[in-house]
Amino acid sequence: MNSRLAEFFQLAVRQLFRRKFRVILTIAGIAIGVAALVGTVALGEGIRTQAVDAIRTQSDLTLIEALPGAQGNVLQLVTPTRAAAAGALPGVKASAPVVRGTFATRGQTYVQVVGVPADGLEDVLHPTYLRGSGFLSGSNEVVLGAALGEKLQRYEGVRIGDPLILIRRSYDAQGRPFDEETTVIPVGVMEERGDAFDQVLLMDLDLAIGLGEGESGYSGLLIRAEGPDRVFSVAEGVRGIGLSPRGSFEQIEAVNRMMDMVVIFLGIFAGLSLLVGGLMIASTMITSVYERTREIGIAMAVGASEGDVMEMILAECAVLGFIGGMAGDLLGVLFATVLNALGGPFLASRFGDAFAGLLDTEIALVTWPLLTAGLLLAVGLSLLAGLYPAWKASRLNPVEAIRSGR
Repeated sequence: MNSRLAEFFQLAVRQLFRRKFRVILTIAGIAIGVAALVGTVALGEGIRTQAVDAIRTQSDLTLIEALPGAQGNVLQLVTPTRAAAAGALPGVKASAPVVRGTFATRGQTYVQVVGVPADGLEDVLHPTYLRGSGFLSGSNEVVLGAALGEKLQRYEGVRIGDPLILIRRSYDAQGRPFDEETTVIPVGVMEERGDAFDQVLLMDLDLAIGLGEGESGYSGLLIRAEGPDRVFSVAEGVRGIGLSPRGSFEQIEAVNRMMDMVVIFLGIFAGLSLLVGGLMIASTMITSVYERTREIGIAMAVGASEGDVMEMILAECAVLGFIGGMAGDLLGVLFATVLNALGGPFLASRFGDAFAGLLDTEIALVTWPLLTAGLLLAVGLSLLAGLYPAWKASRLNPVEAIRSGR
């Protein structure tokens, strides 16, 4: 069986190179289609990888905040039961409930307050401190985000250890407003995180509840996933218990959705190029069958079966597809290499620091699975395009084919 198959392919190669110019044009058509496919997908995957890596580097990817969610028309609050269920999800390293509220200072600085257990601050947020340290459980000590700490120091002169008065507007039984004042002591300023916690004041959960926050339940739940590879499964688990997960992972999901659309859009044009290549193969093989009608008739007259004729024609198609696919892969790799070598420096020179990070990275990402897919697609499309010519050739009447003289 193997020797017979080898004979078919040897015959196919000899037959194809009897019509070199036509075959070269057909192979070029296939190669251009495969190169377009490999190039566009490589570019899309390269951009996706760059964006995801930037998000991983610049944000706290494994931190998730679970907020009240909606199931149908019912709001699902962050209750102690749901908090416990979320903390027990596979892939969760630590979790802590939080309450949120808004206060003002005497200097009219509005402060977003987040109440979190003292152990949750360390286990979930993993803060590093620019100055000072974390607060103690049950105390009136607070920790400031980097941006808030700088703002309070610059405009109100508040430093570590200085009393800070927080003012909360409340209303009496008659609906008349009055201000409640609470004194807290900043004991630490976190280093810049690059997220919303740069702007908040963190205090002990019990203190925040005592100030009137969290009366209707927790505002949310901070969850620390075991690693970046567990973030999406944890987020899905949070959705499963009725809560709404938020975090940097949403940026990755948005990038993936956008790049999926871009790759599909570009892939359509690459697919059209491949389709043209397939039509060229069909045209080439139909012409070949027409020119070799007498030859095929003689082969059938001396014992070749319809299956043998079909296999012969399809072998020629497979050879065309293989050569075209290999050439297309090489062109795709060449395109990616040139783009990686010149694209980053060009963008950096034209747009400056915004694209400086591209100098040492791959804009287009070529992988072996992508090259394999391009080659298999070329061969598969070639075989598909050759089915009709192969069937047409196998249905020839040997006597009429020999008489035709072609």
